[in-house]
Amino acid sequence: MSDRIDPPRLLVRLEAEIAAATSQLEADCKRAERAAYLARLARLEEAQIVVEELQARNGLNPNVTLSVWTNFANGLLTYYGNIGVSTDDRVQRAHALSVAAGLRPLQAMCAAWLAQWDYSRLDMNALAGHVHEALALANADHHTARSRACLVTAQALHLAGRIDLATRWYERSRFHAAADGDDVTMSALMHNKTWLHMLTMRQAVLLAGREEIEAAKQALANAASTDGFDEIKGDRSWSELKPILRAQIVSLQGNPSQAVRLYEQHLASAGAPARLQANLFADKAWCHMQLLESDRATACAELALTNLSDETQVDDRAATHSRLAQVFSSLGDAVRHKNHLELAHEAWDEHLRLQASALELLAPMGEQGREPTRTDGRC
Repeated sequence: MSDRIDPPRLLVRLEAEIAAATSQLEADCKRAERAAYLARLARLEEAQIVVEELQARNGLNPNVTLSVWTNFANGLLTYYGNIGVSTDDRVQRAHALSVAAGLRPLQAMCAAWLAQWDYSRLDMNALAGHVHEALALANADHHTARSRACLVTAQALHLAGRIDLATRWYERSRFHAAADGDDVTMSALMHNKTWLHMLTMRQAVLLAGREEIEAAKQALANAASTDGFDEIKGDRSWSELKPILRAQIVSLQGNPSQAVRLYEQHLASAGAPARLQANLFADKAWCHMQLLESDRATACAELALTNLSDETQVDDRAATHSRLAQVFSSLGDAVRHKNHLELAHEAWDEHLRLQASALELLAPMGEQGREPTRTDGRC
């Protein structure tokens, strides 16, 4: 690890604002905001202690603004503690409290993060609604809400295969994150963009059968840049998934031996969410098959099938069945090859419909939400 670690700028600013606060309530709200940011830095235990102290103090003389902040921080703790999967409703609760109390800036912030939850569930209708709400409510200098709303919009459009439309939103997310000193969003932008490059490359390779050599090179370069930035900023969030991302990229690039080395080193300890496991094992099975390791390929294929569940997202399900069809074809199992080929086609068709829905809902999104997109580059 590099000896040079720059403290995140937003964290430094929040600590200064806590010290300068003129009341206990103002300081506590800033402490809750800082705790939410610590959660995003993967400093979960430290953040949890702060939130519990604030909740205990707020319980003695409840204040709705502090309640919004502590619920919001708790929601981010759960999300980042579960590697990008929301398992409780506390950000939803924070949103409801902010609506009831007329706290528009907090409502905009919560709506932007609820859009992130929607993205993780691929609920494009809810995502579009929350993005519109965040952009319509957030002032031009509300960088916290706008950076997240812009990033979610970029991700959804990129997932839909329209990097041309996504680019503008990535740029605006970067602008707002930089203005806010939010290095974690800058890191998330780079990491998520790289992951989405991999997903669109995967779709091209497995569905259309196209080679994506330049896309693979770009994705690997982006991954290296992200690792360097995170090391400098001390961002440990989801670091265990980064080698798994590289494994998928080099696999799609046609380098099964390197992919297997990465999977062997990191898959067992990656702590990847359950929804990713089926695709990862299916891809590893294909890599073993390319290396003529049929026994290991068969074992990984069975693990992929065991890990398929309702949590497996449609594009990962499509990729899983595509890889399994290839594996069973190579193993000479015509029945299982045909079955997985049919399941892959069904899942890819569903994913294509999801992509079309994302475009329909988000392509018209503009600076204030649902309106024709402006040409001045703002969001």
